[in-house]
Amino acid sequence: MSRLTPSTAQLQEQVAAYIGDASTIIRSSLAACGASHAFHEIYHVSLSADCILKGLSTPNLRPRVGAPRSVVLRVPLLVSVGELSVAALELRRFIELVCWTVYFSSHPVEWQRFESGSTSGFSQDVRKPISYAAHRELSYYVEYAKELMASEPSGLGTGSVDALKQASHELNSAVHAGELARLKSGVPVIDTLSDRDFRDFGRIQRRVFSNSCILLAAYKRSRFDRLNAAARAHLDWLVGPKVRRQLRSGAFGL
Repeated sequence: MSRLTPSTAQLQEQVAAYIGDASTIIRSSLAACGASHAFHEIYHVSLSADCILKGLSTPNLRPRVGAPRSVVLRVPLLVSVGELSVAALELRRFIELVCWTVYFSSHPVEWQRFESGSTSGFSQDVRKPISYAAHRELSYYVEYAKELMASEPSGLGTGSVDALKQASHELNSAVHAGELARLKSGVPVIDTLSDRDFRDFGRIQRRVFSNSCILLAAYKRSRFDRLNAAARAHLDWLVGPKVRRQLRSGAFGL
């Protein structure tokens, strides 16, 4: 009787062929990125964000800054192999990590409950306020950050939260399968990799990383004031000249 599933030997051959095809696709994708100024900008944005996050890091942050830094370093890699939609998912996760940091670093009891994983998904029972606060949707932590930033005198703190809130709404489309469901032809193995695609992604990447760095700087003002020259140079470039002047004014920083 003939087999309906491949034998071990056939499966090994198929895997080898798949890896060979994938290698060809990835080499082509990497070549396109290497020749694209827009991709170089995506790399520069991640490089700058990583340097700034490292400078703002303190041992008592929860979750630790290593979590969002891992996303920052992963994004250019995903883009370079043609996974723009997956990179967009990572940006959405990055926003969540940053907002969690602002909330949980000031709520150690809720962090212990979150870290223990004792509740799966969202908690709906307001009669258990610790679990309820430790397992909420992103909007809960965004609104907490906005209220916390209300006393920040420059207005950059609340502005950064508003920008992250808007970016999360845009990135939600990458989380859902609507775009795939509307495809008229076969599902592509990788996303399109034109300079326009890179520029479109780079714009939202920069918004997410720059506003996240501003939010964390406002939350950790003492760390912001002690940033070294390299981190300050990266921050100046990342946020642009207008915001840079506001960051350097007495209302926010030094």
